[in-house]
Amino acid sequence: MGGAAVLRRLRVSFRSRLRAAITGHDSEARILGRCSSHGHDVRLRMPIVIYHPEALSFGDEVDVGEFVVLRASGGLTIGSRVLIAAQAVLTTRGHPEDLPRFGRVVDAPIVIEDDVWIGAGAIVLPGVTIGRGAIVAAGAVVTSSVAPMTIVGGVPARPIRSIQQDGSS
Repeated sequence: MGGAAVLRRLRVSFRSRLRAAITGHDSEARILGRCSSHGHDVRLRMPIVIYHPEALSFGDEVDVGEFVVLRASGGLTIGSRVLIAAQAVLTTRGHPEDLPRFGRVVDAPIVIEDDVWIGAGAIVLPGVTIGRGAIVAAGAVVTSSVAPMTIVGGVPARPIRSIQQDGSS
């Protein structure tokens, strides 16, 4: 088989695997089995896209909404009792600020601590830690770490208010 035929076959294989992941034909158990680790009661609401699942770990009682993108190439740790709403993007991969950028990537880990809620359409960028109990508002773009028990929102995300330990704001 010639080089072009091998490349064509690899493209078809990749496209079919990606299509399966996007459309939900890949079972939740199979996806979780490819992850670095996962706890109990992890719910993936298909369709979702996960890049580099071998660098992704889930705690217990995690709910990931529809159309979420998890790019874990730099290491993505999601704690327990975490909610990630529909269409959120968590990416550990970016491009360097210095030229040239084309063809170069920079990976940095993301850590989502326990009891975090990430709102619909939020984006979390490389190198960010979201502290225990924090809330990321819908549509926020998180470019720097979030303190525990803090609500952030906006572009870029900024603190809105603190959450009291007893549940009051």
